[in-house]
Amino acid sequence: MKLKDKVAIITAAGSGVGRTGALLFAREGAKVVVGDINPDGGQETALMVKNAGGEASFVRIDIGNIKDVRKLVEFAADTYGRIDILWNHAGIPGPGSLEMTEEEEFDRTLDINIKGGFFASKFSVPHMVKTGGGSILFTASVSALRASPTSPTYALSKGALIPLTMSLAVTLGPHNIRTNCICPAPIYTPMLEGFLNRGKNTDPEFMTNITKSLEERNPLGRIAKAEDVAYAALYLVSDEASFVNGVILPVDGGMIVK
Repeated sequence: MKLKDKVAIITAAGSGVGRTGALLFAREGAKVVVGDINPDGGQETALMVKNAGGEASFVRIDIGNIKDVRKLVEFAADTYGRIDILWNHAGIPGPGSLEMTEEEEFDRTLDINIKGGFFASKFSVPHMVKTGGGSILFTASVSALRASPTSPTYALSKGALIPLTMSLAVTLGPHNIRTNCICPAPIYTPMLEGFLNRGKNTDPEFMTNITKSLEERNPLGRIAKAEDVAYAALYLVSDEASFVNGVILPVDGGMIVK
């Protein structure tokens, strides 16, 4: 059990990769604190963990609200007495093209994709220091590593996580706190349609054609599954990666190098 007796916070764990990660981390021995804005999804994830024999709690949060972020971290520390892992996974697609972008959507995207994880890290670090170390993980995107003409706000917000990861890796390393970042390609999750389509086209064939195109462009011939990202995350937060710090890891099937 790679995470035996560790306490892990995962944001946006009410569905998709976050949920898959919560189930995987719990199976590997972690006590999981599920943070999500959707109470139905978050509670369902916690219940799934418990039904599988693990331990989990749910806290409803809006990751863009700093008071909620503090509440999440304090709940984890008060309930379990420590915080070993913080996976800042929450993110939204944002408004799309430059022409489509309005200030309110721009600000909301940066609040969720950057600010929430920044302050979750700030609030978690003292608890990690107290117990001798920990692991912080950010979910960025391949859009942080290459041009994204259709999603500049999303690319901007995810790109910012890269220097943030590197900065925290340097400043927190002396406290035995490792900070890393994963950059997934498009994943088969509920967010995929919202990201690629942004609700503009309800024709099922539209999404089918897009996903087929993504599959054909990938060297491995498929789109990432939630498990692909969750297992990469598991490695980075586990003691097996005890000397891995400040890494930006694409989980993309080779899209970037192609």
